[in-house]
Amino acid sequence: MTYYKVTTDDPVVMHRIVTLIRNMLGLMGNIAEVEAIRPKMQKSELILSFVALESFSSPFYDAVSDIMEIKYSAAGILSHMCSDGRGSWMIDYPTYDDIVQGIEVAVDSWQLNSERSINYKSFHPILRILRVDCPYPCKLWAVWALSNLCRFKPKRFVPMLRRDGGVELIAALRQESGCPGNIGQLCDVALEYAADNSYGPEIDEE
Repeated sequence: MTYYKVTTDDPVVMHRIVTLIRNMLGLMGNIAEVEAIRPKMQKSELILSFVALESFSSPFYDAVSDIMEIKYSAAGILSHMCSDGRGSWMIDYPTYDDIVQGIEVAVDSWQLNSERSINYKSFHPILRILRVDCPYPCKLWAVWALSNLCRFKPKRFVPMLRRDGGVELIAALRQESGCPGNIGQLCDVALEYAADNSYGPEIDEE
């Protein structure tokens, strides 16, 4: 797990490296969604790789959507892992608190209008984080994901958000007395899109 240390000024080679990292993180993200497997991912070197990729960049590669997917996927993996709670954290370094704080710093640095090359058939893996008792930075990642996708491709993702019960979960999160301002703002964005009746009940499969 040292791909993030590899760089080159050759744009063709850099494209291959970024594609490899992005695809690797997509696979690891699917694994991180499985509760029974997440504890086996708690290896310091592996987690530190995800931490590094939360802020991945390259002066030799300017495909913003690819870079964004790497950051998003890395933070998502860590969010799923931390959503199991402090009691599930089995390693001394990095600490649970360090990872949680890092997620918040990373997500707060992202632009909500970032273009995406990712696709979802269901929001249930993301919404699971909103259903469990876990630190707000994990929920920040989840709400950013939902708000960004609804903004980027509303005809597809707004109906999906409604279908999967996301509107109710986001509304409940927004009403929590301790809901931080950064999460509240993202909740408002998602709820505004969900209230727009121009996005009908059918999910665009294109």
